[in-house]
Order: sequence, then C-alpha cells, then structure tokens
Amino acid sequence: MKNPIQAFIEWYRSLAQGQRQYIAHMYIVMTTGNTADLALARDISPARFEYQVLTRDFPVRMVARMVVIRGIIDLIFINRDLLCPTQSRITPGTDFKSVPNIVDISEKQWEKGLDSWKRLRAVELSDIYTRLWLKSELEMENGCEK
Repeated sequence: MKNPIQAFIEWYRSLAQGQRQYIAHMYIVMTTGNTADLALARDISPARFEYQVLTRDFPVRMVARMVVIRGIIDLIFINRDLLCPTQSRITPGTDFKSVPNIVDISEKQWEKGLDSWKRLRAVELSDIYTRLWLKSELEMENGCEK
C-alpha cells in the first residue's frame, strides 16, 4: 500500500511552481487560525504547507489532515475561477479553439494539474484507500499488524 501522504507530496511537487504556491497559499489562508498568516508571502507558503503535510502525528490526525487537504484542493480546482477570477481567463473545460489567438500557458498547466489530481484522488486519496490507510495505521500503532 502506497502511503497517501507520500503520493500526495509526489503529486504536489510535480506541479508548476506557480500552482504549488497558489495551492499552498490558499490552503494556509483557508485553514489558519493565525491572522498574520493571511499576509504570508506566497513564496514562503509552499515550505510551510509541505511541513504541515509531512509532520508525523497520531494516525487519526494524519489521516484527517489528508482528508482536509483533499477537500480543500477539490474546492480550489472546482472553484478556481471564483477564488481568483483575475488569474483565470479560461475555465476548466474551455474549448481552446474558441479562444482568440493566444492561449494562456498557465491554464494548460492547471488542466494538466487537474487531470493528475483526479487520478491521485481516484486511487491513493479515494475514500476506500483512505479507510484502508487508517486501518493499517491504527493496526501498526496498536501492534496488531496482520
């Protein structure tokens, strides 16, 4: 069984730098209890985000954290045009033939990121896989490995 945290980090690190910064920054803004984080520079956000993702904790907390991350990234991909309308001229699913002359390269990167997210979400971050991961972590913690 591939560790979902490791699978997620591999996916995250495969994204373009701007996407990593955007996702990390939005996650921090959406989850922080510290209002100073709202002004956090975007270039600092990825390191802080990765630290939060990779920090070891009790099994239930690690799994819950990954479920929250999964939900927030779903929210970002589904609503990116609303969350940052000036960044996105083209919404997911746009017929690029209908866009006059220039296609924003970053939109292609976002579509590629969305496609790879859907693959990760369907396997290592699926509900069934998450349940199996939680079960495995709890068994290891309790010394009940089967």
